[in-house]
Amino acid sequence: MRCIFALIIGLVSLGLAQPRVGSENGLTRLVFSLPNTAKFSLSRQGNELSIRFQGTPSRSLRALLNTPQVVGYRATPNPGGTVYVVTLKPGTNHRTMELADPRRLVLEVRSNTGVQPRPRAGPPTPVVVLDPGHGGVDPGAIGFVREEEVVLDVALRTKRLLEARGIRVLLTRSTDQHLSADKVADLGLRAAMADSKRTLFVSIHANASGRAAQGIEVYYFGETIDQRLLSKAILENGGGSLGQRLTQEARSVAQRLMRDLLAQANLKFSEQLALKTLQAMVRETGAVSRGVQTAPFYVIRNARIPAILVEIGFVNHPTEGKRLATSTYRDQLARGLAGGIVAFLNNGNAQR
Repeated sequence: MRCIFALIIGLVSLGLAQPRVGSENGLTRLVFSLPNTAKFSLSRQGNELSIRFQGTPSRSLRALLNTPQVVGYRATPNPGGTVYVVTLKPGTNHRTMELADPRRLVLEVRSNTGVQPRPRAGPPTPVVVLDPGHGGVDPGAIGFVREEEVVLDVALRTKRLLEARGIRVLLTRSTDQHLSADKVADLGLRAAMADSKRTLFVSIHANASGRAAQGIEVYYFGETIDQRLLSKAILENGGGSLGQRLTQEARSVAQRLMRDLLAQANLKFSEQLALKTLQAMVRETGAVSRGVQTAPFYVIRNARIPAILVEIGFVNHPTEGKRLATSTYRDQLARGLAGGIVAFLNNGNAQR
């Protein structure tokens, strides 16, 4: 076995342990150690394989594997034992075998192609979606510049830089326009572009604050108990009662995603994209780093690909707001944003 992905916890005395997990050419193997009197049954629905153990200790755990065949697994207590749910990747099949001395249940998950795929002429062209926030009937934050205008200009500059690197770029809007005058529909149309046909999604925004705040901050989707971040999410999600409703819907999605291993894997990639983007933008601009955080932004709630929301600065800050109005600073922001995206893609993080 060439690569061991996990050996999480040692055997539980006379009971069901966390499985030993390994991966080799074309398959992932999970090995469960069993008491001699234990019973088990299997069932599969879609990409989820359930193994119901009886006569074992109850366990509650979760592990993200992300091998070529298996996303991960979760275990939940069940009367008289434990149920393991293994999330398989599409295009796989499985088989099980029982071994003795000591007793073990072996689950092997293989890619449907029995041989390794032929090498392609080159990797597929990445497709990056840039979403300049607001526009048209919704100007966004207003200060020394208007949010709708500055984020569109930065997006267009970023697009040119990425295309020069051979990356295909799609814009949710390319002029001062909305996708729909109805805010829910507008956000929905933007969010729909974060589908599995694309590589990653970046929504670009600008901040405003009643205090002397400045700097760049980057978000990926998730829950938060920070009231400041909830207020920001409500504002970006439409403001007022609409923003509160959409934020609550997004928070419900965040809670559901915590139980979805495939979604959790995507969120980890989103976090990596956020970190690389923030690092590159701060390096290019010298701006204050306000960090990477999670918040329930409606536009990235259902992303099937790595997705982030970038706040490029504060339009009403007496220094930063004026910098946002200059071509020089917008070039720096675009170079940082493009640099972070390229660093993420070059690191092999994007899932296609």
